[in-house]
Amino acid sequence: MFLVTDTLEGRQKKVRSFLDKEPVIAVLLAAVDFEWTVRRAVVALGTNTNRHIRDAVLYSCHGADDYKKAWNTEVKPRLKKGLPEVVADWKFLKADAYRMRHRIVHGLDGMPSTTKASESMEAFLAASKAIHEFAIFHGEQIFGKRLTVRRKPRA
Repeated sequence: MFLVTDTLEGRQKKVRSFLDKEPVIAVLLAAVDFEWTVRRAVVALGTNTNRHIRDAVLYSCHGADDYKKAWNTEVKPRLKKGLPEVVADWKFLKADAYRMRHRIVHGLDGMPSTTKASESMEAFLAASKAIHEFAIFHGEQIFGKRLTVRRKPRA
């Protein structure tokens, strides 16, 4: 569905294209995009080696709280900003958008309204964009190319 070579804009356009006919798919794709983006940002901006971050920090990461914890472990000590400071509407993302994603994935709800689905989708997409812009500001490109391999922790 998504490729490393895709741009942020291309990914978001693809996700939004599902909203009118398949709002559930739009929410799920937006959540996937967010999780992919935050994971790549933690690896790119983190302190430890790529392998350590993937194997020890992100391996069992699931959900907003786990991603916040991974960010706090790897990114915040170096760049002094936590994930809720980077993602402007963190509270909505965590409480509402992730809740909708969870209820869809686990079959707890029927079809959400297009309005509710749109709010959750847009929260995930805005979070991805904010993380992308934060990474760019700090000299890391997380879309469009492979990440630089870091074999030694940063000083």
